Amino acid sequence: MYSAIPTSEHEEQETDTSGQRSARDGSNTLANAQVAAAKSMAYLIRMEAIGYCSVEKESVYGAAVAIPQVARSAGWSLTLTGLAIRCYMFLALNVTLQLFLLAVIAEEMHIMNPFSGQFHLCDFGRVVDACPGAPGCTGPGGSALSFKRMFSSFDTWSTRVYVRDALLRLFPDRAEEIDVAADPGEFGLQDYYCRLVCIFIFMLGVVDDLRGTIALFYMLINVPTLAGTWIVYEEPAWEQKERAKLVHGWSELDLVKFRVAGIPLGWKFANLAFVFFPKLYIWWTLTSGGVHFLMETAGIVDLVINCMALTFVLSIDEMIFSRLLTVASRHIMANLEDLPMFDEPEFERQADEVTLQRFMEKEYGSSKLNVLCFVVPKRFLLIVVLLVLFVTKYYYEYCDRAEDGSLVSKPMFFPTSVPYNPLSFLYGYGMSLEDSPFWKMPDAAAAGGGAETPSPSFDEGG
Repeated sequence: MYSAIPTSEHEEQETDTSGQRSARDGSNTLANAQVAAAKSMAYLIRMEAIGYCSVEKESVYGAAVAIPQVARSAGWSLTLTGLAIRCYMFLALNVTLQLFLLAVIAEEMHIMNPFSGQFHLCDFGRVVDACPGAPGCTGPGGSALSFKRMFSSFDTWSTRVYVRDALLRLFPDRAEEIDVAADPGEFGLQDYYCRLVCIFIFMLGVVDDLRGTIALFYMLINVPTLAGTWIVYEEPAWEQKERAKLVHGWSELDLVKFRVAGIPLGWKFANLAFVFFPKLYIWWTLTSGGVHFLMETAGIVDLVINCMALTFVLSIDEMIFSRLLTVASRHIMANLEDLPMFDEPEFERQADEVTLQRFMEKEYGSSKLNVLCFVVPKRFLLIVVLLVLFVTKYYYEYCDRAEDGSLVSKPMFFPTSVPYNPLSFLYGYGMSLEDSPFWKMPDAAAAGGGAETPSPSFDEGG
C-alpha cells in the first residue's frame, strides 16, 4: 500500500505528531481496559471464592427459610404468620411427594424387577464387539454373546426364554431341535460408553440442586446468630421521598426492602432439621436411584431419553412454589437481597493509578502457574467425582466379579414378604427372601467355555 511522501518540513512534523497521538491513545485505551479488568475481577473473584449468604428464590425450601424470618422480624403479624405457616405446609407437601416418588421408583427396581425374574445388568454385553474369546463374553443365560443374538430389552429376552422353556416341557424328546430353532439369545448392554455419558448428563442435571443445598448450609453457618431484621422500610437519604418516587416511578412497596440477615440459634437448628437435611437426603436418594436406574437400562435410546427423566423429582419444589404460594410470598422471595460475605475491595478508596499498578504486579509479575487456578474446572471435577462415586456404589452393591474378571449380577432371590412402607422399598427393611436364588450367573466352563450354547431357564437356578 502506498502513502504520500511529505513535501515540506511542516507536513513531516504533522505526520510525526499524528503518529504520537495515535500511540498515546492506544496506550490510554489499554490502561483503561486494564483498570476495568482490575476492578471487575476483584469483585467477581470474590463472588466466586467467597460469595453471598442466600436462599433459593424460586423454591419452597427457600421460602420455608425466609418467610418465617420476615414474620419474626415484623413481630409475628397475623398476615406474615399465616404466610410462614403456609410455607411449612407446602414444604411438608413437597417432601412427602418427593419421598413418595422415590419410594415407588425404588419399589420398581428392588421388588417388582425381582418378581419379574430380572437380575442386575452390571456389565453384560460391555465387550460384545470382542467376543467370542474375550473375558466377559458369557451372557446371563450362559451362552456366548454376539451382536446377532443379543437383546437390549429384558422383556423381549425373557419372553423368548419362556417360549423356549415351554416348548422343552411340551416336547422333551425334541430338545436338540428346540434349542436350535427357539434359541432365546442373550440379554446385554448395547453401548457401555453411551451409558457413562448419559450418567454424566444426569449428574449435570442434579448437581445444581446439590450446590443449592450446600449454599443453604453455608448461609445457616455464616449468617450472624442473632435476631436480625429481614424486612426494613428505607426512605431515600439523597432526596425527598415524594420527589424520588415521582422521578423513579416508585411506590411505597419499592421502599420496603427484604434482605438476608441474622437468624437466632433455635431457628438455625429448625432450618437444619426441617429444610437442610430433608433436602440433602432427597438429593442423595434421587441421585443414587437415578444412577441405579440408568445402570440397569440396556438400550441406547432408552438411556438418552431417561438420562434427564428423573430430575423432574427435584423440580417439584419449584412447581409448588410457582403454583401454590401466594403473590405476597413470591414477591418477598423475588426481592430478597443476598448478604455479601466479602469486604468492599480496597480500590473503592484508591486512585486508578494505584489500582493499575497493583493489577500489573499481580497479573504480570507473578508465576504463570497461577493461571492453573482458573483453568482447572472445579465444577466439572465435582461432577466426575460424583459420577465415579455413584457408579462404584452400584457395582459394589449389585455386582460380583466373575472368574474372568468381568462384573456380573449377584444371585437374585424372590421376596417372600414385603411390608408396604417406604423403608422396605428403599432399603429392604423387613423384607425376607427365599433361600435359593431364582437366578445366578451360569458357569462359563459348564456352558462350553463361551460357545453359543442354549440359555438355561430361570427356574433351573442358572
